[in-house]
Amino acid sequence: MASNTRATDAHDLGEPLKPWQRVGREIDLPVATAVWVLIAHVLTILVPLWLVVAVAQHIDYLETVLDRPSLLYVSAGLFVVASVCESAQNTLDRWYLTGTPPSLLDMLFNSFIVLGLAFQVLAAVGDTGWVWPAALLLAALFPVAYLMGWPTPPIQAVLGLAAAVLIYRALDQPVVFFSLVTVFFTLFFLDVLIKTRQQVMHGFTTLVNAFSVVALVAAIGWAAGGEQGWSWVVVVVVAVALVGVAVLLRPWLLRLPATPRRADASRIG
Repeated sequence: MASNTRATDAHDLGEPLKPWQRVGREIDLPVATAVWVLIAHVLTILVPLWLVVAVAQHIDYLETVLDRPSLLYVSAGLFVVASVCESAQNTLDRWYLTGTPPSLLDMLFNSFIVLGLAFQVLAAVGDTGWVWPAALLLAALFPVAYLMGWPTPPIQAVLGLAAAVLIYRALDQPVVFFSLVTVFFTLFFLDVLIKTRQQVMHGFTTLVNAFSVVALVAAIGWAAGGEQGWSWVVVVVVAVALVGVAVLLRPWLLRLPATPRRADASRIG
């Protein structure tokens, strides 16, 4: 019988609940799915720290091609905080997602992501005076638009594209544009998740976000080492292949059954 039932029985008998029982009662996912989703979130929180290491390792080179490379540390920190906010929201949702309704934590998650992109722009061209108010004002507009119900994707798109273009101009590494592919896959897996309620998609939705940071780390390492890295041809071929496979798999993915809530399964058992 599931741990939720054991925890309830222990409580009914007056026995104190074990910590793992209390934690288990806060997650409405089957064990295997919960492990996958939690691993995805932990990795997404940790990956920006890889950017910190990469910047520290190649700071001398970055200072020759970026205006203020130390601001990449700020960007990485904001991405970590954003991921923590996302995990906090998931905890309130008992880790079973059925949509993305407006909430304080969701606003903070997205706002920190947008602000992190703004600091990537500033890292690249921060010595240009007008860029500071422009980037920060655009980032500050995001939570306002979120609260007012105005379209927010254009704000994130502008800052994300600006960061990719400016960092590409500095590093000459096309792989930085792989961040656009991660946006597609985030929306792709989120759409499947909402339509099917298959919570395995939750893990994929979370994890693909990290690959934009991985691409930036790769670009920094290749550029600092004088390596060519991925050419435009490779980036385009890989992107088209991945998107093509996703489109082909979509009809099958949309037929996936909804993940049973762990609490419901326990009551049935």
